[in-house]
Amino acid sequence: MNFILKNIPSQWRVAYGVIFTAIIMTVIYDYGWHIDLPLALRNLSGLILFTCIMFGAGISYVGARINGSDFSQAIKIGLIVPFIWYIKEIMVAMNFYGFAAGLYAGLQGPYLFYFGMMFMMIAMFNLFYQLTLKILKKPSDKLLKPTVLLFLPTLVLGGVEGIGLAVFGVDVLVFQGFLAGYRTFIL
Repeated sequence: MNFILKNIPSQWRVAYGVIFTAIIMTVIYDYGWHIDLPLALRNLSGLILFTCIMFGAGISYVGARINGSDFSQAIKIGLIVPFIWYIKEIMVAMNFYGFAAGLYAGLQGPYLFYFGMMFMMIAMFNLFYQLTLKILKKPSDKLLKPTVLLFLPTLVLGGVEGIGLAVFGVDVLVFQGFLAGYRTFIL
């Protein structure tokens, strides 16, 4: 335990904890049936895995902020959990569809929206963190400016998708855009 405390910076400890938990839960959820683990345990591990995937960015962000990171470093630390999950998903797609098609699938709209959701999740956790600091009368960053900045990626993605649907009648980023690009570049 001393090795971990000495060699891992305190800002990264929560993120590493979330990543480690997600890895263990992935193994239990994906391969638990091989060793006859109860279905309830596998389902519980799936729920914990989902929590790590969806809330891990926000949890890691707040853990980094509590341990002394500034705003930008905490965002980078928070995004490490979604990035590792994203790389894992691209590798799964490559194993299923082949290298080029799997890589192309990983560059599509659903993953862009996933990262937009992760920025929104960090924004929500940032808002709660800043409100907690205000309530505890501790010095904090500005309350709304960093939170609003974190919503911008999702607003841009939603705007591009909305313009594509309204003006051209085409789903640019998600399904129709994926199929059009797949037919053009892969087939």
